[in-house]
Amino acid sequence: MNILQWINENWELICICCGLVFNLVGLIYNVCRSYRCGKRLAADDWLAILEAARQYEREAECFTEYGAAEKLQYVLSRLRVFTAELGCAFDEERITAQIEEDIAFSKAVNAGGSDCLE
Repeated sequence: MNILQWINENWELICICCGLVFNLVGLIYNVCRSYRCGKRLAADDWLAILEAARQYEREAECFTEYGAAEKLQYVLSRLRVFTAELGCAFDEERITAQIEEDIAFSKAVNAGGSDCLE
């Protein structure tokens, strides 16, 4: 009966401790979920940027009077606006590298032509 008497005398302390533990578990859960969602959101943003970049690349190819550097600047300027609207950072080096990879891939596919299909 000693335990029941101690619980009866300290029930407020027990409730406070249980509430603190419950809130701490909720806080840890929310921090972990926020951290995971933040990374996923960044990946989703990057995929949206890549899709937009490819669309802008197709648009730039229609400008026959532009050189390669002018087309790249067109795509980058459109992407600056797109990333600002999306609310994420504009990493010009990373985006430029991805655009150059897209161009190299496109050239490789176009150069291969029907040889690769057979």
